[in-house]
Amino acid sequence: MVVLRLGKVNNLERKFIPTKKEYLNRYLKRMKKIEEYVLTQTYKDGYKYREYNDHGDLKYTKNNKMSTITKIAEISKEEFDKALKSNKGKAIIKTRSYYIDGNYEIDVDTFIKPIDMVMIEVSSDKAPLEDYVPPKGFIEVSGTKEYENYGIYNGSIKWNNIILEGTDGVGKTETIKRLLKEGIICQDREMDVISKNMLFEIPMEERAKKYNEYLKNSDKHIIFLINKDKDELERRINSRNRLSEFDLEAFKYNKLYEDTYLYMKDKDLLNNKLHLIDCTGLDIDEQVKVIKDYIIKINA
Repeated sequence: MVVLRLGKVNNLERKFIPTKKEYLNRYLKRMKKIEEYVLTQTYKDGYKYREYNDHGDLKYTKNNKMSTITKIAEISKEEFDKALKSNKGKAIIKTRSYYIDGNYEIDVDTFIKPIDMVMIEVSSDKAPLEDYVPPKGFIEVSGTKEYENYGIYNGSIKWNNIILEGTDGVGKTETIKRLLKEGIICQDREMDVISKNMLFEIPMEERAKKYNEYLKNSDKHIIFLINKDKDELERRINSRNRLSEFDLEAFKYNKLYEDTYLYMKDKDLLNNKLHLIDCTGLDIDEQVKVIKDYIIKINA
């Protein structure tokens, strides 16, 4: 059953995009889900209109945002339908799951329309928001207009169909952070198939076969990032506080990504969805620009 929060509600919050589903799932498992419902929202004359649907239990609100406070009033179905009709059905549709993490309220919004994405909203009346420590793999987008609901409603998120792959130290995390600011959402690795099989002990033919099947059945584009400057790659790796066995073999894995791409290209197994970008000699600004331009090209 949907429980509405009416009256004047504090709308201060922090927003995050999880870049790995593994990190998101791990975070959700340690919390208790309070409620979940499908939320449809549209806009008219400066007001936000919402339909809450909890397995057929329907409720409606009209929201007026005033600086850090939102005034929320319950309305009729007819008033909501009128607003939606005036926009010819244009709306955000998302599943909202509500959790509690200590002193913080966590809204997990899984967007269905206008784009497939997950965004986390954190709020609290009990603790300072600045003290909230996000889980690993969560990138903050608070204050970025592209991630305001009205911006999303108007198409501010350009693409969410890119997965960046590559060895540690190749610059995936910083690239993803910067692209996010421009409304381009990239996933950091595809762990179930791509990363899982990018191992020396797996024969190239077997790996290519698994990748080919994945690409045939996916609407995502995979971009392999490589950097052939061994000294630069090792400098980045050695600047980290903790090193893994994969870090120590970063340059060898870098070559494995390149060899895999070239093998699949030669066998005509790319499916127009597997790509390679050589970032050798590029600083982070240049790297982000090259990747951004490439993403624009493949989505043209």
